[in-house]
Amino acid sequence: MDVSEVPFWKAGEGARSAQKNAPNTSSASSSAQSPPPKPKRKDGRTKGTDEDPLETEYYEWLEVSPTASQAEIKKKYYVLALKYHPDKNPSEEAEEKFKQISEAYQVLSDPKLRSQYNELGAEKNRVDSSMVDPTAFFNQLFGGERFVSMIGELNIISELSRVAEEAMDEDENGAKDAKAIEGTPSSATEDEKEARKAEKKRKKDELNKRRQETEERNMARVKALAENLKQKLAIYVENTDAEPAAAMAAWEAQIKAEAEDLKVESLGVELLHTIGNIYRFQAKKYMEKQEFLGGFRGVYHSFKETGQIMSGAYSTIKAALDLERTYAELAKAEENNMSDEEKQRLEETAAKKALEALWKSGRLEIENILRETCNQVLHDKQADKKQLKRRAVALKAMGDIYAHVKPDPDQLPNPFMPFEAGA
Repeated sequence: MDVSEVPFWKAGEGARSAQKNAPNTSSASSSAQSPPPKPKRKDGRTKGTDEDPLETEYYEWLEVSPTASQAEIKKKYYVLALKYHPDKNPSEEAEEKFKQISEAYQVLSDPKLRSQYNELGAEKNRVDSSMVDPTAFFNQLFGGERFVSMIGELNIISELSRVAEEAMDEDENGAKDAKAIEGTPSSATEDEKEARKAEKKRKKDELNKRRQETEERNMARVKALAENLKQKLAIYVENTDAEPAAAMAAWEAQIKAEAEDLKVESLGVELLHTIGNIYRFQAKKYMEKQEFLGGFRGVYHSFKETGQIMSGAYSTIKAALDLERTYAELAKAEENNMSDEEKQRLEETAAKKALEALWKSGRLEIENILRETCNQVLHDKQADKKQLKRRAVALKAMGDIYAHVKPDPDQLPNPFMPFEAGA
């Protein structure tokens, strides 16, 4: 197939497909060895069926039945992954459990691999569990690889933990300061005071270091995303030979096709709405600033943008603190030997709150990153005013399309959005 025939949003998939289909040079040597014995059931069978799998270990790891639907498997995976994620549960048991459920999900979430597993067992599908990346869970939740070129790799779990940690540290330090004021001057020795100062300085230095690392990571991320966006917009910007109406119609047709393709991904519709709203707001802000009295309009847009940022930050902090309290309640309840039914109910409640917190934190991160990305694209010193104007026009058209994407009427409800995504 000619490269020009591949839609621009799928251009990277050809290379991955070619890589998958490349011959395995190690197959010749391995074929000379005897194949490992096939798993054998107690009833003597060496093959299973979808209704009666040869093995059920993966299903047991995910706590679902062999006849579970794809939606049930996905939902259970997210519940368990949130519970055992290494950043939320530091125990060795949790780390091993996370690897198991990730391994099982990689197979059972793929209909073809699941059918092979049901028939032949795990050995044919076994993946190296040591290679499972915990952060992949969150990137998969936010659209997976299909959205990486648009939003980059998320810092979501580290940022969410940092927000909650900072807020809880402030509460703790406030309580200690109040207690110190009430006490007598002799209530603490000079050594204890110095130790507290040193610990406070250590935490501050550590926080500043993490912020610096995040800032550097985000700068590189924005630079890469800006290049991606400029290349994408160039399809319209450089199409100057066609009539303006025809050029715009062709551009919109490609973006609509891309949006229809992306909306079926995890949180696809919600992500497209978030991306679209930022694109069209930034494009409109740029275009109005170029008009008569554009400076005054720019001030209005800046105030509006600041309000949106503050609202999003408040919502994220509130959700992060609620998440920390929920996990604390779950840990306390588990110590009280609750029933299995009550434990499952509490775990599902915790998972819903966790997903809401993750969504709000992720959305805020995406919005901030995309504002910087659009700013670089629309204020590129390497482009002339005519190019920048055409970029803004194309960006606004793309944003309008993304922002108005609707889920298919027959599409199953997203089990991981038990809350209002626009909240």
